[in-house]
Amino acid sequence: MLNPRRAPTERHGFSLVEMMAAAALVAGVLVPTTSVLRDAMQKSREAVRRQFLANYAVRTLEDQASLTMRNWASASVGSSFAAEGHPNVKYLVVRSDDPAAGGLTDRLMNISVTVYDDDDGDSTADADELQVVFRTKVAKLATYENAPL
Repeated sequence: MLNPRRAPTERHGFSLVEMMAAAALVAGVLVPTTSVLRDAMQKSREAVRRQFLANYAVRTLEDQASLTMRNWASASVGSSFAAEGHPNVKYLVVRSDDPAAGGLTDRLMNISVTVYDDDDGDSTADADELQVVFRTKVAKLATYENAPL
């Protein structure tokens, strides 16, 4: 026959010390984990933004290469993508056939495009602002100049 009374050594529940130890263990693991997650989310947002800027940079570089193929002219051009709803995203294009800039006079044009997030609104790519730079070179060929528009 079973005794309806419990044995005195049998425990049900946790002591306060055990609960405090469990809470400390959870807190000790949870705090660093949330810090790592916060940093990962920030890096992910930055990577998405950098890809966004890179897409604009590639598009601008292709436009400038096409323009250079048809109209051989050194220039520095800066503007923004405000017409597309991004007034803080700005770019600077430098086209030069000067050998000091990486070109060859009247033979090879160096094109550099910098697209940056102008957070402070000063229209200058500051060191602390997110930016991407793409470069290419375009040769001066008669086939480019004589191509139909």
